[in-house]
Amino acid sequence: MIMIKNPVGRLLMLVCIAAALVACKGAKQSAAPAANTAIAAATTQSIAAAETPSRHFLWRISKGRDSLYLVGSLHALNPDNYPLPEQMENAFKHSYALVEEINLTTVDTASMQQEALRMGAYPHGKSLRTELPRDVYQKVSDGAHKLGIDMQRLDRLRPWLGSIAILDMQLKQAGYSASAGVDHHFADEAQMSGKHIIGLETPHFQLQLLAELPARVQQEMLLQSLDQAMEFNKEMQGLIDAWGKGDTAALEKILRHDFGAYPLAYKLLIVDRNRAWMPQLQRLMRSGRHYFVVVGALHMVGTEGLLARFKKAGYKVEQL
Repeated sequence: MIMIKNPVGRLLMLVCIAAALVACKGAKQSAAPAANTAIAAATTQSIAAAETPSRHFLWRISKGRDSLYLVGSLHALNPDNYPLPEQMENAFKHSYALVEEINLTTVDTASMQQEALRMGAYPHGKSLRTELPRDVYQKVSDGAHKLGIDMQRLDRLRPWLGSIAILDMQLKQAGYSASAGVDHHFADEAQMSGKHIIGLETPHFQLQLLAELPARVQQEMLLQSLDQAMEFNKEMQGLIDAWGKGDTAALEKILRHDFGAYPLAYKLLIVDRNRAWMPQLQRLMRSGRHYFVVVGALHMVGTEGLLARFKKAGYKVEQL
């Protein structure tokens, strides 16, 4: 069973697409593996080319004549992880429109990153040094020094944005990009095929969610992103393997592990958003058209997950 130690990486990969867009600067560009990441390149494989699993992170939700496809996304991948499973591509092909957390085709990544800086940079006279407890700041400083991170630049960022800045470095080194994520893949396909694209949220809403995380959670994010940086490649590959096998048990274990000590963060990032999405998705289903829905993979699992919510509402839930 997969167990990843870095909840910041999971936040990026499984919960919030805005974090991936801010971390992966130039998200509209093709992501090529970095030259110095031979280990990552050697372990990366096409999800579809791996041993064919009986199920994927893809579900058909139906009630009577109403139905939609639901995909749990990894928000950043390596181009070598493609192609995706044929079942997933066929489901998209036969859907009327694409529904995602945000409409990626309308996002100005540069403007979004500027907004993140406005929300996540300290004002003049404040910094991590002045705002963090002394012992926490020392740990952050030591961790940054060990990784060769410029502490002067990191010092200006609030913990949530500092965590994403560290992930930006990790993703670049390992050859991962939001532009190769499942969300971007289908957004690009929808745009090329002329499919309608619907966003459930806005980039500003997602950035605000991250900015309003409790201080304790933000500090833990920053510390753990530094502490676990050396395990990033291994953890990413394990996560991709579990996703490629449709292993919901592994993802549910991650959910419990990450949010067990942070019930408020779980409520803000998972529960409240799932609750808000349900009536939107049910309304789309009642239109008589088939929609293809792509949201972060952790939104699928657990007692408050979308799969459980649809089952409770009387829908048939089939993993494909």
